[in-house]
Amino acid sequence: MFEYINYRWNAKGRHGTHSPFVYDFTDQCLQLKLDSPFKSKREKLFITLRSNHETIQITDFGAGSKYLGNERKISQIFKTSSSKGKYGELLFKLAKHYQPQTILEFGTSLGIGTIHLSEGNPGAAITTVEACPETRKQALKTFEKLNINSINSVLSTFDDFLENYTGDQFDLVFVDGHHDGEALKKYMSQLEKFTHNDTIFILDDIRWSDSMLDAWKWFVQHPDYHVTMDLFRMGIVLKRPQQVKEHFTIKL
Repeated sequence: MFEYINYRWNAKGRHGTHSPFVYDFTDQCLQLKLDSPFKSKREKLFITLRSNHETIQITDFGAGSKYLGNERKISQIFKTSSSKGKYGELLFKLAKHYQPQTILEFGTSLGIGTIHLSEGNPGAAITTVEACPETRKQALKTFEKLNINSINSVLSTFDDFLENYTGDQFDLVFVDGHHDGEALKKYMSQLEKFTHNDTIFILDDIRWSDSMLDAWKWFVQHPDYHVTMDLFRMGIVLKRPQQVKEHFTIKL
């Protein structure tokens, strides 16, 4: 509760920032709206997921869920997804406004975040990594329902993916998994050779635990990340060495 009150107290709207990049983010990117056809398809999908009481076995390589066991209903997983509301719309807006050509997602889950990124920029090459076979199967069903065929779904741990990846650099990276601060810092370090100075990093669940919040504060202070934006549940970081280091708390 204290963290949310502190966030709301410090959060600024579109006219409370002076950095050109962040002003563009608040004044242009955040003002975008979801396309009507996608909103309709998304709502039908959400109705299906809310009513899906099928139980699957979760293989969790991260910190695990605070509330759910290893056997979970699809409807329960959907209920705890951060990407079904305004944060999913944020992913759509980021992909639509900045038009990243290569996107990496760590933690596919049911594929809700993935479809927002894909619909934001249908031309992007999206790689989404999920270590749980049963969860990945559900995500593939999600992509099929929305007739999205351009997503490269990889069954792998994050560590194994990073060890074996040999493709192009990523323009946008969405990290939604593991939920451990030290692991997050390790992944970000490993991602350096697969990203560039203008890569947009979106970090989910930055207040999920003390270790995640400590890691977020570490990124805010780190000299290599010149732009950090706190959106409460998610944080955005960019290197952008061409500008003065600044931190912003943004009202979403």
